[in-house]
Amino acid sequence: MTSPLRALLKIISDSVDAIERSCEERGAVFPSLDDAYSPEKERAVQGAAVEQAATLITSAAYQLIAAVQQPQTSIFAAMGSYYLPVSLRAAIETNTVEILREAGPQGLHVKDIASKANVDSTKLSRFLRYLATYHIFKEVAPDVFVNNRLSSVCDTGKSVSELFEKPLEKHHGTNGLSALIGHCTDEDYKGAGYAVEHLQDSKTAFDDGPINTPMMRAFNYDKGVWSWFEQPFNTLRFKRFGVAMDGVNSVQPVESILKGFAWDSLVPGDVVVDVGGGIGVSSLTLAKNYPNLKYIVQDRPSVVVEGQKHCEQIFPEALKTGCIEYQSHDFFDVQPRNDVKVFVLKQIMHDWSDEYITRILRRLRAAASSETKLLVIDSIIPYSCPDETTVGDFKFRSPPEPLLANMGAANIAPYIVDLSMYVHFNAMERTLVQIVNLLNEAGWKLVQVNTTDNIGSHLPHMVAIPV
Repeated sequence: MTSPLRALLKIISDSVDAIERSCEERGAVFPSLDDAYSPEKERAVQGAAVEQAATLITSAAYQLIAAVQQPQTSIFAAMGSYYLPVSLRAAIETNTVEILREAGPQGLHVKDIASKANVDSTKLSRFLRYLATYHIFKEVAPDVFVNNRLSSVCDTGKSVSELFEKPLEKHHGTNGLSALIGHCTDEDYKGAGYAVEHLQDSKTAFDDGPINTPMMRAFNYDKGVWSWFEQPFNTLRFKRFGVAMDGVNSVQPVESILKGFAWDSLVPGDVVVDVGGGIGVSSLTLAKNYPNLKYIVQDRPSVVVEGQKHCEQIFPEALKTGCIEYQSHDFFDVQPRNDVKVFVLKQIMHDWSDEYITRILRRLRAAASSETKLLVIDSIIPYSCPDETTVGDFKFRSPPEPLLANMGAANIAPYIVDLSMYVHFNAMERTLVQIVNLLNEAGWKLVQVNTTDNIGSHLPHMVAIPV
């Protein structure tokens, strides 16, 4: 009988073979950890086979480490892992990634990095060395650091002089990843530090409203996250958060909205309402591909203004022809459209606790006809044990033994977002069972789950119909 250690080793070995075989067939070389991130090199090796193999390697490698490392060592490492976001924030706030990019492949001594950032070199070196120990940056000589494949992903692409001269505009016009790191390692991180107090305090233990959250406890503010962000002292954070949400969206290509629903089943003139649709990223993508449909993007008035500006820059014809319309609407109020073929709820459910999202879903159900469909795009939290829950022909695939049913650390993203939603809003990501029950409670039946990744939990497209 094969031991668990040998089984894990075989998964890793077979998956490495699969990656190298795929690269050889394409005439490509898998990107080196030592090289700076290159979108072209990454695209050259991307594909379903490589993605699946990389997921298996990651899951098996983490499980192998957990199996062979001394338990005390593993727990100590887990306990101290809070210094990883602290160190990431130090690198982001000091613009170290951009400083090293301008320094070139030979790297730069930490004294020179610190001089440009106006911080103490001894203190900065400890953060950078901690990151390098996790393969974020590389220390090529004592106290000399260089960017690598991981650290360079955080690059804003801007010059160092511009970053220090215009700190409020640091993230403007970027891909949003640096902004996302800044947000998560600042206000999100601080809020997480008060999550247990929030959990155990009798005043908040059973409160699932969006006002008294762990983050607001951390900042001693009692009017909720959105009000806090809009305060004058939070100008940088508010700007950064907006760009950070673009960074979240970039994790899943905007074109994925085209693949999760049978849009070609609709007829010209059918109405699609993007509920809480922000600046209309999803609707713009749909309008470019299905211009004969009518799209209505609903959100708060201030967001609608920004959305119209964005649409005028990206796709002005859609506004002129009426293909896209922006509408101010509070989704807790009565839904003003009752001629809708598809309601889209993209990453809205996870912003609210059950009580609040049920109210939103019931408003949509009241406006729905028998032909209306609800498209929910949100992550599903898999159990770490086997789960036999099915919806239509969807069921979470069983990974090879002895991997965890949820693929362990290879699938950590939805769990991070889940806890982040708790810290921000007293909200949550949900298991498939929770989603089914929540929709049923509001008058909807989940009938289809279309996956967008090889695990099935990251932002699947879930289709519901009126009960």
